[in-house]
Amino acid sequence: MMERRLYRSHDKRLFGVCGGIAQFLRIDSTLVRVGVVVLTVFTGVPILLYLLMAMIMPKEPQWSYASDGFPMQDVPYSGHARMNDLDQEIDRLEKRALVQEVYRLREELAKYKGL
Repeated sequence: MMERRLYRSHDKRLFGVCGGIAQFLRIDSTLVRVGVVVLTVFTGVPILLYLLMAMIMPKEPQWSYASDGFPMQDVPYSGHARMNDLDQEIDRLEKRALVQEVYRLREELAKYKGL
């Protein structure tokens, strides 16, 4: 039996957390999203858990679509693969921008440190 893992889903609204939980539990993602909204309205706690899980949960790997029952060699270059490439490129650019911002801030602080 194949082990199920919890991943952020490619079918995402915000970060893919609800979609990933729905895939893990094998239920409709709309039910999970409605449940999160209802609990957030009444308690406010799920919003913190959602943000924490968005940072902790790994993204769903591209190969996980092989479990859909379709042979991978017959599947053309799909939209999911392009979106995964796009997500990876966005992540790379975000990291690069953060590194550049850190260098810029260090230069600014160095100016004031000498005063």
